Amino acid sequence: MMEQILQFFRRLFGIKSPNSSIPQGEDTPKGLEDAADIIEEEVVSLEEEPRPEATFRTRSLESAAETVDIDATFEESLNSITITTPRFLWCIDNGHGRLQDGKRSPIFDDGVTQFEEWKFNRDIVKRVASKLEDIGVQVFVVVPEDDIGSATVERSNRANQQPSPLGLPKIFLSVHSNAAAISGWNDGVTGIETWHFPNSTQGMPIASVFQDELVKRFPEWADRGIRSHLPGSHKIFTVLQVPQMPSVLTENGYYTDRQQAAELMKDEVRQKIANAHIAAILRIEQEGIENLPLYHKRMVIA
Repeated sequence: MMEQILQFFRRLFGIKSPNSSIPQGEDTPKGLEDAADIIEEEVVSLEEEPRPEATFRTRSLESAAETVDIDATFEESLNSITITTPRFLWCIDNGHGRLQDGKRSPIFDDGVTQFEEWKFNRDIVKRVASKLEDIGVQVFVVVPEDDIGSATVERSNRANQQPSPLGLPKIFLSVHSNAAAISGWNDGVTGIETWHFPNSTQGMPIASVFQDELVKRFPEWADRGIRSHLPGSHKIFTVLQVPQMPSVLTENGYYTDRQQAAELMKDEVRQKIANAHIAAILRIEQEGIENLPLYHKRMVIA
């Protein structure tokens, strides 16, 4: 099994342009920042097909059914990878900043501990970017500083304006954790979801890979599928509208659920989340966008 994984990573990655993206100008109507801003949601349509286990597993880096610890094998295999011809420039956005109000869990029962999303997002992105840079994937961390607020349009503009080495096409990835309440705990609402721009022929398959890799590592967390808003909705997330490139946003668990918030503060859980993002990026680097299958659970939210 290890040799198969190593052979997978030893394939050379050719530069290949993806299908045309959906450009969005700076004067595009601005939406919300992320899924945590949605107070109520109404599912307009739900497509759920039998999960294509064989298809995803043959294209995945490792199968949970074939090993007890998927990430131990995965992390070992990463040490043998060098990418000499990257396919994309990954503009990775660690959502929110220290100066932004909210985006924090209620204080735990000890009266001290609190989950802060900006710290979580930066921790995940740091782990992802560091490993990808070691491997040879082209990465641009959109918001390296801590002392920033929301600045959603600025984040997107930074990605738009970033020069791309060798003229590589760009992909925008925004990393978040979710919330289901304005204040107070909202236990019982948990899970993983990945958002894309409405009807994006590139965003949907990209989101599919991230959702697949995350759910594979956290089968006990609710699978909330890949999601989008209705075309033209005022709720479309700003960081999915403004980037002039395919863009997706991952929501990694709910910090308004006591149990899940506690999990999200553990180092080993954060590393699994980072590994899922790394695995998804490497799959897209290896296969390109046009060859990716769509996720079996797709939702449109009003």
